[in-house]
Amino acid sequence: MDEDILRSRADCWRRRAAEAPDTRERAASEELAEHYEALLAHLRDRRSPPSDEA
Repeated sequence: MDEDILRSRADCWRRRAAEAPDTRERAASEELAEHYEALLAHLRDRRSPPSDEA
């Protein structure tokens, strides 16, 4: 998955969480959004150039 897809899915789950009538559904949607955001952060970290720490 690329950054756009991960961001889109995280946004989608955030919207679903905001619209969820049930607290369990809201919590599950928020958790899925957090997972997609973590994947996005991981992907960005892997693409960052290594820092020069010497």
